[in-house]
Amino acid sequence: MVGSLSRLLRVRRRGNVGASSGSGEPPLHPSSLAMSGGEVLELEQPDSSNNQRPGKRSLVSCYPIKSFAGVLVMLVVVLHANSLINSANNSIDDHITVTKRIIRPDDDLPSLRGVLHSVDRKFPRTVNISSHSMNEPTILTDVPYTKDFERNSIPSKAPLITPEWYKPNSLELVGGYNLKKCKPKHDWQSKSFPNCNMFHETNLSEMKFLTSGTIRSVFELSESIDGNVNKFVYKNLDFNGRHDVTPKRIDQERKDAVVLERTTSSKFIPSIHAYCSTVVIMEHAPRDMESYNEKRLARNITISPLDRLKIGIHIASGVADLHSVDFIHNDLHEQQFLYKDGLFKLNDFNFAKPMYADKYTNGTCTLPKFTMGLFGRSLEELQYKTGYEGFTPSKPDKIDVWIMGNLLYTILTDLQVWNKKTRGDEDIKLKHAKRIVAGKRPQIPNRIKNSNDPAYAALLNALDMTWKYSWKERPSAGAIANYLIGELRTITGEETPDIRIDFLNEGS
Repeated sequence: MVGSLSRLLRVRRRGNVGASSGSGEPPLHPSSLAMSGGEVLELEQPDSSNNQRPGKRSLVSCYPIKSFAGVLVMLVVVLHANSLINSANNSIDDHITVTKRIIRPDDDLPSLRGVLHSVDRKFPRTVNISSHSMNEPTILTDVPYTKDFERNSIPSKAPLITPEWYKPNSLELVGGYNLKKCKPKHDWQSKSFPNCNMFHETNLSEMKFLTSGTIRSVFELSESIDGNVNKFVYKNLDFNGRHDVTPKRIDQERKDAVVLERTTSSKFIPSIHAYCSTVVIMEHAPRDMESYNEKRLARNITISPLDRLKIGIHIASGVADLHSVDFIHNDLHEQQFLYKDGLFKLNDFNFAKPMYADKYTNGTCTLPKFTMGLFGRSLEELQYKTGYEGFTPSKPDKIDVWIMGNLLYTILTDLQVWNKKTRGDEDIKLKHAKRIVAGKRPQIPNRIKNSNDPAYAALLNALDMTWKYSWKERPSAGAIANYLIGELRTITGEETPDIRIDFLNEGS
């Protein structure tokens, strides 16, 4: 009977990021976002479409056993579950008596429970029994825990949460929008989709420290399967303890994970394999664009205009793919692009903002106020910060497009729009911000400005698009990416030209 009980409770998380199955230690692969369809036999079943919603309250719950009668009830449940598993190859309808229903993408399913992430000591684990076909074994899994970050999601009398955590979180933590007029474009933008079992199944003691950023520490995580070693990156809050776990920090990591999950199909954004509270496991790509360029310049490696154009495509495509899921990055700079397999991939969405919709017109809301500093920011943010009387709130994506121009300028010239040596000097930053607000732009070296090379001409045109003074005249990141790809096709004469680069001869 002990063996039967362990078999019933032996589970493996199947969330939408990094799902795994089978015995042993499976590889960490990003999961598909497609819905499997058909009937599911449900104790608690969430929608697995792109518009995931929390699962429905379970039809059968296994509460903690507190009496002899409870033990008998558990034994009956175990025996019944074993009969289901052993007869999976027969007609499932003949053996399973729990209610059947079809989960559809438009079903309005309530949240599982109103708690903050995994801070939950009241509720038992909920399991789901399902089978993809009559000829496959029945699968016993944990239901993916989906935290609803909507208003009033935190109980007013939560004993494990300090009083300052009682207020509504995600909507107010976004900042910048007028919440009386604006709302998230998608329900999932304010939610999270953890698969915490991936971390419980991973040997974190064998990780290798790589680096620490402003907020997080980064480790290398290896997994050996059949003699093949796969590397991944493990990110968590800075291990030196400089950052406490607060609602704001949790929401930053939530946004990072939900953006990585929603952009799984993009080759210009890294893959995510697991997420839980403040930690993610994602694609291994330890070198960023800044360190890559520093190493290249130290070796006096020059880049051809055509290769610079390819990097411009990487930048614009990553931003465009992010915008396609109605988020903006809000913190674009060289360190946010990681090198992998010849491509620079956009990363680090802790400061990302969801695009909100007007409650009355359904159009994209503008951002009337900003909270970030001056260094490296968009024209509209500099106007707002310097008190420019001609400031008008812009659409969120046009802010990213302007800052994207700073990166294109660096790729084109190997120069910086903002001098990093003066980053801490507020007076110098303010003077530089006022020059940009006045319409001044950094100079383009004559060797590039006067060149007849079509790749340089394409990048100069793209740079001009990103730095249109009126945000209404700025094209989308997608339009700029399409333009650059079109120019590359014209220059190479190829319909599908290779856009990969590798100046350091490092491979991936």
